[in-house]
Amino acid sequence: MPKPTFFNLPEEKRQKLIDCALDEFAARDYDSASISQIVARAGIAKGSLYQYFADKRELYIYLLELAAAKKGELLAAAQPPRADAPVFETLRWLLEAMLSFELQYPKLAQLGFRAAYGKSPLPEEVLQQGRQATTAYFRALIERGQRVGELRPELDAGTAAWMLTAVLNEMGSQFRARLAEEDAALPPGEVIRRNAAELERMYGQVLAVLETGLVLPQAREKPKETS
Repeated sequence: MPKPTFFNLPEEKRQKLIDCALDEFAARDYDSASISQIVARAGIAKGSLYQYFADKRELYIYLLELAAAKKGELLAAAQPPRADAPVFETLRWLLEAMLSFELQYPKLAQLGFRAAYGKSPLPEEVLQQGRQATTAYFRALIERGQRVGELRPELDAGTAAWMLTAVLNEMGSQFRARLAEEDAALPPGEVIRRNAAELERMYGQVLAVLETGLVLPQAREKPKETS
């Protein structure tokens, strides 16, 4: 946790320090990130930083906690589908929610990705727990789809769960890479509005590829329920 002096800073100064630290850690792995660069951009002395955080690791972990909190807020507000919704309805919701997070908080998203898959001061068992939790969620979703006759029974649920995790991790980066240069600088909400058709096309392609390999043919032929 940051020291009390950090929270006593004026809001503008505290946010500037967060932004400068996030710029550095999002752009570089933990070992390569430079405290000197952070304080230079923030316009403070290096000694001042240690009045707010015990060390580089504490600052880094604070940013990771901030990323987790923002993601949790977004997911909580995203109105997930009902618990017994078809697998691909749930997947569409997840894709949209995670992409929304990456668009609104691209540096926080990049920080989280580097922590999970790059060099990090976090113990390996902590990182492994996070990966296992994501895989377990998808595995449970897949196994439910198999039980109700929606997904192929011969699928290895663990492998399919790994594939879904990889798709979610890369979806935001793939979308940002396709944006026109003038769109990349727009606010997230405007980016989504202006590129709604491209988003829908990407969702459709990703889900179609997954569905072709996962869903039983007879499940795809079932008529959709009407309300």
